[in-house]
Amino acid sequence: MFRFFLVTGIGLAIINGWISWWLWRALSGTGWLRFLLCGLVLALGAAFPLLYKGHGDTLAHVWLLRAGAFWMGVAFYVFVLVVLADIYGLGARLFGTAQPVTPRWGAVLLVLGLPLLLGVGSWFNAAFPALKQYDITVRAQAPLPDSLTRRPLKFGVITDMHLGRLITAGRLARAVELLAPEQPDAIFYVGDIIDDHIKLDAEATAAALALAQPPLGHWAVPGNHEYISGSIDKSMEFLRRVGMQVLRDQWAVVDENFVLAGRDDLSKPGFTGMQRASLTDMLADLPEQYRHLPLIVLDHQPATLDEAREAGAVLELSGHSHYGQLWPFNFVVERRYINPLGLLTMGSFHSIVSAGTGTWGPPLRTSSRAQVLLVTVHFTPEETAPENNVQ
Repeated sequence: MFRFFLVTGIGLAIINGWISWWLWRALSGTGWLRFLLCGLVLALGAAFPLLYKGHGDTLAHVWLLRAGAFWMGVAFYVFVLVVLADIYGLGARLFGTAQPVTPRWGAVLLVLGLPLLLGVGSWFNAAFPALKQYDITVRAQAPLPDSLTRRPLKFGVITDMHLGRLITAGRLARAVELLAPEQPDAIFYVGDIIDDHIKLDAEATAAALALAQPPLGHWAVPGNHEYISGSIDKSMEFLRRVGMQVLRDQWAVVDENFVLAGRDDLSKPGFTGMQRASLTDMLADLPEQYRHLPLIVLDHQPATLDEAREAGAVLELSGHSHYGQLWPFNFVVERRYINPLGLLTMGSFHSIVSAGTGTWGPPLRTSSRAQVLLVTVHFTPEETAPENNVQ
């Protein structure tokens, strides 16, 4: 994790340094305005990496952190335009068509204005999640409880909320309100619910959860940010206190209808030095009378789909990828995961990956819409179920 923050810090230094250097050249002869804009870029560029790991909770600290996070997303696109402008300028000099150095207001407004407009639009795209629905059919390989064949189960899925100083419980309330009218049987919170503990409000978070009353409860598993935020035990205790039932390499038989296996996050060894349990080991003590029930797995990172499929799971729900969050990083996660987003069906096994409900770092989304999932699962005997294809 230290390496990640080091590389990120170096990258941000290069991006903001280059932007400031370009502005310094573009605004030659403008006096104090030149100093002001270049200084503002450097200050905003330093705000997020310097303040994120700190513990400041004053109003000024929080809003400077938020401004730095917003600029971090905008700066990437400013940097792209600045590099293109420099390539154009280099070509002009090589071919002898360079103009005398004068303030280039049009170029400055274009380079800063377009990304800022994109930033505002993508902030709304991130702040107001949409309800995404999936309807799947599970082919049972063993006798099913009568209750499962009479009606489908509906699951709400919220992932990657990242509650803390950047995202508050009000955003979680907005997400739960999308699910409440659908009357899900259970709501699953699939990791990265917490980003930091500094501004966490247990009362407001519990009130957000109470906006929906799923009869089978609110269930949660940890993600990597439950570890990054500090003590994993403190994170898990917070989730229990606000009304979530936490599974951490544990299983639960839910309403005598299905087995829910909640996996600890893949990042566990890096923080604790201990490996997470395999699914086989997790389920070793599952009583024989429950082994015929459908197995549903909650795993924050969609990196071990084959393990879930081989263990007999019919459904795995994940998040983590954010589908890149900012274009073109969606192409990176597409190369990393077999299923970076949406539904993938392999025989009787289904993987559903959410783009996430919150954001990390920049509170912006340009590669996907923030989303809350409603997954409707129909259970049917194998001989009557339709064939599933990879999607």
